[in-house]
Amino acid sequence: MSDPSEELVTIYGATGYTGRLCARAAVEAGLRVRLAGRRQDALAELAAELGGDIEIAVADAADAEALRALAATTAVLVTTVGPYEDLGRAVLNAAIDGGAHYVDISGEASFLEWAYDQSERAAAAGIVLCPGFGFDGVPGELLAALAAVDLGGAVREARVGYLVRGGRVSAGTARSAAEIASRGGLALVGGRLVAEAPLSSSWSLPFPPPLGARPGVSVPGPEVVTLGRSLGVVDARTYFAVVDLPGATAGAGLFGRVVSLAAQSPLWNAVRAGTQWLPEGPTEERRAKTRCAVVAEVAGADRSARAWLRLTDLYGATASIVVATVRRLLMGGIEPGARTPSQLAGNPILFLDEIGADWERLPL
Repeated sequence: MSDPSEELVTIYGATGYTGRLCARAAVEAGLRVRLAGRRQDALAELAAELGGDIEIAVADAADAEALRALAATTAVLVTTVGPYEDLGRAVLNAAIDGGAHYVDISGEASFLEWAYDQSERAAAAGIVLCPGFGFDGVPGELLAALAAVDLGGAVREARVGYLVRGGRVSAGTARSAAEIASRGGLALVGGRLVAEAPLSSSWSLPFPPPLGARPGVSVPGPEVVTLGRSLGVVDARTYFAVVDLPGATAGAGLFGRVVSLAAQSPLWNAVRAGTQWLPEGPTEERRAKTRCAVVAEVAGADRSARAWLRLTDLYGATASIVVATVRRLLMGGIEPGARTPSQLAGNPILFLDEIGADWERLPL
């Protein structure tokens, strides 16, 4: 008789904004889902809303034993609960101790650095860790891997840039962003992650027409943690497009230094507290109007290669990424340990197609 937990996918934080989207996408994909979180009444309400015989489980992020019990009775443990620097380590540790594959949607580079350092523990437990498998990080990582194939040789440098229009963030995303700002910027330089002020580096993001090149400033994106592991690059940065006005890039750099200083002051606690008053997240109509473009450029000794993509509904894209990831974990055949998005995907084109990305290689 098979173990009933073998195909079970537990979504921890299922009643949060992104957690609900992931839960719905998983149910619609035909996965066997268990909803988990702190409040039984909210979990029961969501289970009834999603329909079917959906199991629920109550566990607090501060209760290590409850988290371990959750992991010990599921095949895959997905957590959407952030900020991950505060709440993520206990869940990842529980997954390793309980023997469940692990997926999170963190965009916090400092947390991801720690998570990938747990690779040997995960391998010894026979499980796969997939940290940072959300919109933040996955499209750029896969595009860089796609461009690396075209490069046809060793990749030394990688840059990834994001452009978002019409977007609104959830309260949870705002809390994670405040956490990221408080820890400053990160870049991969000479094969090592180094601290640097956010928005301190600039790049003209080479989007094709009709978008065209856009000024961008550096942010501590997940790719600075993953691309060295995936492609063996020694220099990597991520960028976010800023408004295309005279002086905007320089102004963003100054703003980044101010934010970096403010984030180290007691004033930042008030910023964190203020995120609780933000709306839970954008409406479905607003999500449908959000547009995003991502570009990646990789360089070797004497040539470069580029690729780009377009996406809509960034929160919906995160849910699609989670479902695509879980499906691969349930299929098996993934080497245990911490895996980057391109390592898990194998063929980046298939994964990009599965999450609904409109991608294209770019001529130099």
